[in-house]
Amino acid sequence: MKKWKITYKQREALLGYLFIGLWIIGFGVFALYPIIYSFFLSLNHVTIPTTGINLEFIGFENYRHAFAIDRIMVLELGNFVQDSILMMVIINVFAMIFAMILNMNIKFKGFFRTIFFLPVVIVSGPVMQELLNNEAIILPGITNYQVIQIFTAIFGQGFGELIVDVFSNLIYMFWFSGVQIIVYLVMLQKMNKEVYEASEIDGASPWEQFWKVTLPFLKPIILINMIYTLVMLAGFSNNPIIILIKDYMFRTGEVGNGFGFSAALVWIYFVAIALIVIILFALFSARGKLHFVRNSDHYVFDMLRYKEKPSLFAKYPKVMHYRRKLIGRKGTDGWIFKAFTYVLIASVGFTFLYPFIFLSLKSLQSPFDLIDSSVGLIPTTLYLDNYVKAFATLGFFNSLQESVTISFLPALAQVVSTALIGYGLARFEFPLKKTIIVLILITFIIPAPVLMIPTYLMYRDLGILGNLGSFVYPALFGQGIKSTIFIMIFYQFFNTIPKVLDEAARVDGAGPIRVFLKVSLPLAIPAVVVVFLFSFVWYWNETYLTGLYMPEARTLPLQLSRFADSFRQRFGNPDPNSDGFVDRLNEAIYMAGTLISIVPLLLLYFGLQKWFVESVDRSGITGE
Repeated sequence: MKKWKITYKQREALLGYLFIGLWIIGFGVFALYPIIYSFFLSLNHVTIPTTGINLEFIGFENYRHAFAIDRIMVLELGNFVQDSILMMVIINVFAMIFAMILNMNIKFKGFFRTIFFLPVVIVSGPVMQELLNNEAIILPGITNYQVIQIFTAIFGQGFGELIVDVFSNLIYMFWFSGVQIIVYLVMLQKMNKEVYEASEIDGASPWEQFWKVTLPFLKPIILINMIYTLVMLAGFSNNPIIILIKDYMFRTGEVGNGFGFSAALVWIYFVAIALIVIILFALFSARGKLHFVRNSDHYVFDMLRYKEKPSLFAKYPKVMHYRRKLIGRKGTDGWIFKAFTYVLIASVGFTFLYPFIFLSLKSLQSPFDLIDSSVGLIPTTLYLDNYVKAFATLGFFNSLQESVTISFLPALAQVVSTALIGYGLARFEFPLKKTIIVLILITFIIPAPVLMIPTYLMYRDLGILGNLGSFVYPALFGQGIKSTIFIMIFYQFFNTIPKVLDEAARVDGAGPIRVFLKVSLPLAIPAVVVVFLFSFVWYWNETYLTGLYMPEARTLPLQLSRFADSFRQRFGNPDPNSDGFVDRLNEAIYMAGTLISIVPLLLLYFGLQKWFVESVDRSGITGE
């Protein structure tokens, strides 16, 4: 009997499919049906009476209505595209600059990294809504009429208003950069320092090193961060399009209302987002190789810039000594540059801390301070009773236990599945690989509201509605909250690990699973910690899906969103005109509850941030 043999190429393809098999199963079970069914709903006039869902097939009438009759969506879409492109660029430029600064050898590095992590905790949770309501993320004074007049006089009406809009929302944009900063920081830690040394020997200045070394290395992760930024902005709860879609979802009437019309709007929204993503891929598709030309006249000439030339300073050694101290040999190692760096990072750090300071000071105000117009942010006395009431209203310890359970298990499942999938995509070549990557991205950029009803019905049929399985099982099969961004992080991270390490392990007799567990995964600890941290935070802060799939859940963010009702149940609702106004719910108590709800996440990050940042240095391995 002839023994069947497979070629090396077939073996690689088989291993690739085995590693990404979890995603293929998860896509078929948890994503494909909701996607198809939601598109089918967009072709129907949908009504949802108490008896169930009624469907009336109307073809593409919902789409025609959106473009020809009710054109609010089209107008909002134009504004979104304009604003999102501007914010994508500003957020990622800012994130890259400050990731590079945080990667430098500066004092209080851990403190600054903790500050820059604050947006990750707050932007993804109900805290952001409270900050927006109190205008705590708008720089004071920038919206002043005189400021607007100055900018419009200098730059013209249209451009001046754009500049004012950008600066007035500067904190808002900075606070959307937390994830991007940490992802850039992890990748910068992975860079081979020998490349910088070689380029410096060849005469490259710090500016040239950025353009020729740092930027090409970060190019793949820049694309991922740009897509993540776009999807984050597209799905933000305060996005006018999301508000419009949810508004139409529960309207009743003829064509142009209801879930069918809302589904059509979401698919239009999806196509617009997909077009932007395609453009981003086209812009980043140009392949460039990193190389340095040695022994050329160009670099011989360039190296002269680091040699001392006859000058006025050369005549006075003491003056030359202080010049070196102030400016340095390269311009980035002198006192002036370091002072500028500290001033810059401290100033921006304050913009990150300002909303947090606002919450803290407000939460310490007494009821008398709140009704006294002469009292600003600083309280006249430290009124800690707000925290006592907020602590009791949240049911802190019970809510904390439930929050940890609902966040930890799905986050752990997500780390396992996305690491396997990312490794399979990075290490093996197999048919339809590019198609699968496209499908992974499609599941990421489809707006969540369109999948809400199909997913709910599917979970009900699978028997996982109302329990933790509605989060754990999708996460275990690569379909959890923002799984795509984690798959891409692992994909890019494993690509930076030299393949010769895997090959050496295989020569020593290690199988594919052992190579993954013993060689590649230990070197990817920074990515593991980042994925776990982000996943934990996002599951922790998820209120809409948690309330939908597990209505009995009592997590800290859910309790915060139900704070007013819980407070009234515990402390009653006294007559507003009575003398008992001290016991009434006020913004100080709510802000105390807000701070209490995010403290566990801050402690988690503070405990992990040093580990994931320094783990690459401990491993001693860098990318090729």
